[in-house]
Amino acid sequence: MPTIEFLPLDPSAINVKSFDCGRDAINTYLRRYAAKNMALNLNRTFVLPYASEESSEKPHVAAYYTLAHQTLVREELPDPSRLPRYPVPVILLAQLGIDRRFHRQGLGAKTLVHALRHAYQIVSNPNGIPALGIVLDVLDQEALAFYRSFDFFLTLTDNPMKLFVPMASLETL
Repeated sequence: MPTIEFLPLDPSAINVKSFDCGRDAINTYLRRYAAKNMALNLNRTFVLPYASEESSEKPHVAAYYTLAHQTLVREELPDPSRLPRYPVPVILLAQLGIDRRFHRQGLGAKTLVHALRHAYQIVSNPNGIPALGIVLDVLDQEALAFYRSFDFFLTLTDNPMKLFVPMASLETL
């Protein structure tokens, strides 16, 4: 069973190679690019480790998410009338994956909520970085249905696969 704490990815302490969520792009990102991108300060990946019952090797990844910064022009955002004419900062929920061994156990919702709360903490911290909200690009229709089950996501632009949640909506999450 996974631990209860998400940790920053440390590939020397976590076995990322065994992660399989059933989606090649999400698997490949964690296995090949997450640590490299963290080293370049492009984003941060957080993992929920679990100890394998079959071996005493490094813990495996039950779930993970990646946060990054992005900017959007005001025309892409819902209700842009109060915003400046230059791009505004948002947090990008760049990746979210749950290992197949933990599908249908509520871990997807817990991971999403943790990622959203984490983003909110970054923004609400006086020493943090401001952001208007959180943006995510949805991988497929199954993922879209998952995100739509949470009432606070808005469609961003004309693309139903790009979602937005205002930071103010997360205060009570």
